[in-house]
Parts: sequence; C-alpha cells; structure tokens
Amino acid sequence: GPEELALLEKLLGLPKGNKYGVQGERKVPVLQTNNGPGLTGLMTIAAHLVKQAKKDQLLGSTAEEKAVVQQWLEYRVTRVDGGSSKEDIRIILKDLNMYLEDKVYFAGNIFTLADILMYYGLHHVMVSVT
Repeated sequence: GPEELALLEKLLGLPKGNKYGVQGERKVPVLQTNNGPGLTGLMTIAAHLVKQAKKDQLLGSTAEEKAVVQQWLEYRVTRVDGGSSKEDIRIILKDLNMYLEDKVYFAGNIFTLADILMYYGLHHVMVSVT
C-alpha cells in the first residue's frame, strides 16, 4: 500500500511529498494529485511514479516486455495480494520458482517495475519462511 509506494518513490529518486491514502475495505492505495482527480490502485500509481521519474524502461522496452511487465503486475494484485492461506502462498512460490527457473528477472533479462513490486509484495512472506 502507501508504504510500498513511498519506498518506490525513494528508489526512483523522486522527491518526497506525494500524499498517499487508502480507500475501502481492501485498503486500495490512493494518490492525491495537485492537478486533477486522484489516482487509485497500486499498479496505476506505481506506473505514474515511474513515468514521473522518467524511467519508462522499468515498464518494458518492447511491446512483449511491456505485456510481460503488465502480466506480473496483475499477478501481484490478483494472486499475491489476494493469497493469504499457507496453501495459497505455497502455490504462488512454486509457480514463481518454476517461472524464474531460466530467467534473471520477471521480464527476462531486464529489471522492471514487476521485479520491484513482486519483491515488495513477497518480502513479508520470505522473511517468515524457514
């Protein structure tokens, strides 16, 4: 949520000052912008921050890379954030292990926003694994 976005902001070298909040039962992140309506959703705000930092390469360079990055961002929101049981976590880690078996990063050979947000989303799980 908001903590993750603040970490991303720092990683991207953006100045602090964005105001983050949450809305609804699921605590969906919200960014209040100065000029216009607020932005809602982790992926939407994260992509906005990447563009604000002029680091568009983190969203992928080719059409295929962009699609793969988007795919993993969706996976993060739908599976990782939604998975709460030990069985869900086990399946997610097994899936990721198989997928990453022959890859350096989620989008192949380039570091992207997918890698950053999957790390943030799984960090709490990994520190609790024996």
